[in-house]
Amino acid sequence: MYGTGWIAATALLVALWCTPAAAMDFGERTPEVDELADALTPPTARRLKRGVAVVAGANSVGVARASMQIGFDFGSSRIPERDHPKLLRLAEALGRPALAGSNYVVIGHTDAAGSLAVNDRLSLSRAQAVVEALVRQGIGAQRLSAEGRGPRELLNPERPQGAENRRVEVRLAAP
Repeated sequence: MYGTGWIAATALLVALWCTPAAAMDFGERTPEVDELADALTPPTARRLKRGVAVVAGANSVGVARASMQIGFDFGSSRIPERDHPKLLRLAEALGRPALAGSNYVVIGHTDAAGSLAVNDRLSLSRAQAVVEALVRQGIGAQRLSAEGRGPRELLNPERPQGAENRRVEVRLAAP
């Protein structure tokens, strides 16, 4: 009754709708503005090629998010000058019309060196530093909040003290 192409297309749409959005981890590289905007676009606004839209329903667990490494020095929440272009591009992406009506949470992460209490404070301080930098670039403070996760969500658990674990993540805030 239905051809294999139709069945394959239906299976793909079901898989895309049911699969949570993976965090776009840009690592150390400076992502393009379009990449950031795509990663942070709310699921209800995402469009697939050929004009087919996937609309997130009430059961959707997909969350728009992007993760990038800011080269925070050990024990510091100062954003190094070499990483300012990343934040400029992030601010440009958040300023796009498709994202302008959404709120975001900036989540700071640390490596596993040091005490949990110190890392919790440091990760929150890093997230706040990024929020402040985005606000200076014209993103409304009411659209952003900061959280710290310390070393609880290591990017590389094989290297708990690795610099790659010192990063920020930007997630679409729950409505």
